[in-house]
Amino acid sequence: MVLKGIALRKERNPEHQIEDFKSSAQKVGKLYPVLEDSYGNVIDGQHRLEADEDWPRIRLESVKTEKDKIIVRLIGNACRRTVPAQEKTDMLDKLASILLKEGLKPGEIAEKIAEDTGMSYRWVVKYLPEKYKDPAQSRRRSHESLDAHHATGLLAEVLEPPKRRDGLKINKYANTDFVLLMLDKSFYSEFEKDCLELEMPPEYCVMKTLEEHHKKVRRAITLKQRTLIRP
Repeated sequence: MVLKGIALRKERNPEHQIEDFKSSAQKVGKLYPVLEDSYGNVIDGQHRLEADEDWPRIRLESVKTEKDKIIVRLIGNACRRTVPAQEKTDMLDKLASILLKEGLKPGEIAEKIAEDTGMSYRWVVKYLPEKYKDPAQSRRRSHESLDAHHATGLLAEVLEPPKRRDGLKINKYANTDFVLLMLDKSFYSEFEKDCLELEMPPEYCVMKTLEEHHKKVRRAITLKQRTLIRP
């Protein structure tokens, strides 16, 4: 969750965080309460308490186990601030180890964490330690990264403007099934010469060039959609 107009920054050291809490409390009030489990133990907000021991608290009566606390801490931190990748992995490691002891298999843990936390499956797999994944999940992650890389490169190629930006004009008419392509004469002369050198009609060369570029455009669209749609 990102609040509009507020830029999340990189995590600061504890001393600076405490000073930040003191400063923000004076300016805008104490926005985020300290979270406690059903027994009064602090789940999230230790730095806020160090900034002010009277910082508002909320006791979550439904949070009783260590697993409950990790889930709340994971959701509360990941959705509220910029969490370093290693910290995300550490929290997922603790949660996954509990689920493993409860009898879940490595291939089932990522889906269970996504279900319990509301985080996307893709996010969980990204930061979950490898030992809690099955080979298929690792391959899927590898394919996702490869698709993203291909989509980025192919999109950059497809979207790169032509060197001769004013070298082509297109006119469409309502009374015919064709459109009129008008090429810069000097460019077409060079193009025609190369086509005839290969004993190919220029019309074929133009059509094949358009077909090949259209294939790249369609491929880029497919990769882009596949990358965006995955959970």
